[in-house]
Amino acid sequence: MSQSTEQVSEPAGTAGPALAAAARPGLADPGAWAVTAFATTSFMLGMYNANLINAAGAAIVIPVALFFGGLIQIIVAILEIFRGNLFGAVVFGTYGPFWVIYGVLQTLYASGIPASAVNSAVALFLAMFAVLTFYFVVASLRTDMVLVAILALIFIGLVLLAIGAGTSTTGFTRAGGWVTLAFAVLAWYHAAGDVISATFGRPVLPVGSLRR
Repeated sequence: MSQSTEQVSEPAGTAGPALAAAARPGLADPGAWAVTAFATTSFMLGMYNANLINAAGAAIVIPVALFFGGLIQIIVAILEIFRGNLFGAVVFGTYGPFWVIYGVLQTLYASGIPASAVNSAVALFLAMFAVLTFYFVVASLRTDMVLVAILALIFIGLVLLAIGAGTSTTGFTRAGGWVTLAFAVLAWYHAAGDVISATFGRPVLPVGSLRR
């Protein structure tokens, strides 16, 4: 999500060399940092939701969600505001708090929700972020094909996870986990493209620009 987030003048997250021209000179593009954090945290949680590793270790995701997936994206969202990149600021400023809320919910608030209401509460939380992601997908149609695919998969994953939580259906949760792994890998690819392009001085990994 980093190469394309700047394109909306030109998210979850990227901004590439072609977009940097619209940004304030002298401030490096931080998008790849946020996308790396988002992808890594998502992949870890996806491994547990897809039931690929022992769920007893899932607590390891909480500090990663708070300090990597959450805090880093919030910092980058603020930086994107200074760079004049509204798309990057909103995307990172949405998914950063998502991970912070997830971590805080798991550690502080889950015990305060009656057991009979936990599933519906989690489903509501996931569904609200699915709504936000839907219009991120629409906005990304002027960025690049990889970013569109990432955000579309995030939307699908959130919907599947929301249904799984709301209906207590393991199959939906597991499917959501697999979709999460897919968009995390694509997000790593996008972030890697930005970082490699920065050091090579030219685009290296194709993302399929949709700019007009």
